[in-house]
Amino acid sequence: MHKASISNTLIRIFFPVALFIIFSFSPGNVLKAQNADSLLSVLKNHKQDDTTKVQLLSDLAASFIDVNLDSMELFANEGLKIANKINYLRGSASCLQFMGIANFRRTQYEASLKYYQEALHIYENTNSKKSQSRVLLAIADIYDRQGNSNLAIETYNKCISICQAVNNPKTEGLALIDVGGLYADQNNYVEAIRYYIDALKVFEKLKNNEDLSMTMVNVATLYATMGNYKLAKDYINQGLSIKGIDNREVLFSNYVNSGIAYAQMGDYLDAFPAYYKAKLIADSIGDIRWKNLCLGNIADAYYKTGQYDTAYAMYAKLLKQDKDFNDTTIIVAAKQVIGSILIKRGKLTEGIRLLKDALSLAEAKRLKKNIYETAGFLSDAYDKLHDYGHALQYHKLYYNYYDSLYNEKTNKRVLQTQFDYELGQKESQIALLNKDKEIRQGKSEKQAFVMSALMGGLILLIIISILLYRNSLHEMRNRKKILKQKEEIQVQALRLEELNRFKDKTFSVLSHDLRGPLGSVTATMQMLDNKILSPEEFTELKPEVNRQLKSLNTLLDNLLQWAKNYIHGHAHANPDKVNLLEASTDTIILLQDAADAKKIRILNDIPGDLCVTCDPEQLQIMIRNIVMNAVKFTPYGGAITLNASTTDHVVILSITDTGVGMTQEQVNNLFTSATQNTYGTDGEKGIGLGLLLCYEFIKVNNGFISVNSEVGKGTTFCMELPLADS
Repeated sequence: MHKASISNTLIRIFFPVALFIIFSFSPGNVLKAQNADSLLSVLKNHKQDDTTKVQLLSDLAASFIDVNLDSMELFANEGLKIANKINYLRGSASCLQFMGIANFRRTQYEASLKYYQEALHIYENTNSKKSQSRVLLAIADIYDRQGNSNLAIETYNKCISICQAVNNPKTEGLALIDVGGLYADQNNYVEAIRYYIDALKVFEKLKNNEDLSMTMVNVATLYATMGNYKLAKDYINQGLSIKGIDNREVLFSNYVNSGIAYAQMGDYLDAFPAYYKAKLIADSIGDIRWKNLCLGNIADAYYKTGQYDTAYAMYAKLLKQDKDFNDTTIIVAAKQVIGSILIKRGKLTEGIRLLKDALSLAEAKRLKKNIYETAGFLSDAYDKLHDYGHALQYHKLYYNYYDSLYNEKTNKRVLQTQFDYELGQKESQIALLNKDKEIRQGKSEKQAFVMSALMGGLILLIIISILLYRNSLHEMRNRKKILKQKEEIQVQALRLEELNRFKDKTFSVLSHDLRGPLGSVTATMQMLDNKILSPEEFTELKPEVNRQLKSLNTLLDNLLQWAKNYIHGHAHANPDKVNLLEASTDTIILLQDAADAKKIRILNDIPGDLCVTCDPEQLQIMIRNIVMNAVKFTPYGGAITLNASTTDHVVILSITDTGVGMTQEQVNNLFTSATQNTYGTDGEKGIGLGLLLCYEFIKVNNGFISVNSEVGKGTTFCMELPLADS
């Protein structure tokens, strides 16, 4: 069974170039600290076209770098006009770089490259070496995103040489990381490690914790790809243990690259949380390529864990979105996975077409692993069509890359044997020509017999070579079958171990959390039967009995849902169009008594026309458990508010309470423990199953859940679900 995956491409950080430009243009100028409004006020009163006005416009462009790219480019362009008019070269170069940044972030790479090259020309003429190195780093980033790896490496190395000559270690270290990543993409691990180690030395000398952390996690991804899991885990732990990192781009890089490393090691329990943390940061940064790469890795993880429908849907969406950004890595992975799934579904022609597209792109970018996997899929597909000629053709390609990736020593021996065989063929041909000449000259029949013997020997050699090749193919198929069976046995063993742990947890819940409430209710009823309690006394106890029964009902309902998911391996959804206001209103009605008992107001501000695509029953269970959790941890007289909004074809449902809140450690562990007892503000008891169900159901409904909480100030749960078609 061939397994598809997104490329081993590491997430490399391009943001520092923009920061260098901002902080290198106006050293010591207090205008940098002013916001856009105050800068506009100063600019309005400054009438003269001089260097100060150019600096003002450049600072204004910088203030819009993360706010509005159009405004950023507008002010930079105005500054460029004035700088050119007064022949202020340094100002012209700075404004050109801001225009380059704006077009880079819009993925308009040709326009961005033009502006950067003009800035580079100015710095070369003025012999500004440090500025040259920064612009070269930006230009190399563009070549990288355009898929021109060789030109990118050449430009990065030119940047590194200049940095070493003028002592610019920060830019040098960033360029070293990017070159290492490009070599890793090409499976040139020796060069990749060399560049990464050099980057680590630079950042250690600078005592730059952020870039040091980012480099270590990149190294971990590389070691995971090479199969050295121990070193991979060591570098992940070292990189993520570095404290004091609050830069969003570095945190994004660390999360997504650690996710890639965990996925390479087959540890998807750690990979999924890392990917989803990276996605949240990518959304806040607004870089479409990072967001798509992150979603591509999540889709690949779904594929690797056998959730083909979810993987197919995510890759199809990515393929549609990414056509405007032309990211070869994502396109190859998406077409490869979608093609393989179509073949599994029997749609061979459509699947083969997509796989051929993926193979062409992978060969153009020299993505060895993708070539190897796609060739295997194509070989299997043609075999199903009984087109054995094409099946053999792609199987040979698959086998060649199998050798290249996993058995280089064997590959070298095969090449040497082939060379010896071809040399032997040439010698045999020379001998045959000599024999033929001797025959034409009237040599004896004995010499003709020798020639025939040589021909027979050559034919025998060819037959033996064919038999050896067929035997090699047979052994490789058997090896693959054995490996597949081994993987299946390991998966079954893990599943059995997981089910055994679940059994222990279930009995623990039954023995501790059900016995107390049941015993209390049973004792009360026996006292009533034995007339130890009068009807009036029972009436006083009735609210407490009802509360115990409701608690038992909720616990059993969640426990049964949780058990159902474990028995089937994972939750299944039957999505439909659901009105969010109606679903939430039905749920609130069920919980109103519990809220009223604590004088808690439940405010439902969800718009009446908002619909989502979700399993109706699972949606109500999610809303019920979160609202019930809010009631549980909100003190008397508090409030719970439900609201919803839409963005980018996604509905965000937020449930906010004024309860006791949680620490960050509690938030981090919220979806990881199913048997952790908690107590509400009125002594309500629970074990966390409800929130685990929410986490399971949100995933199978193609959604995402996040939590924001502060001790003493309350908690907000946000559920992202697909917006239903109108």
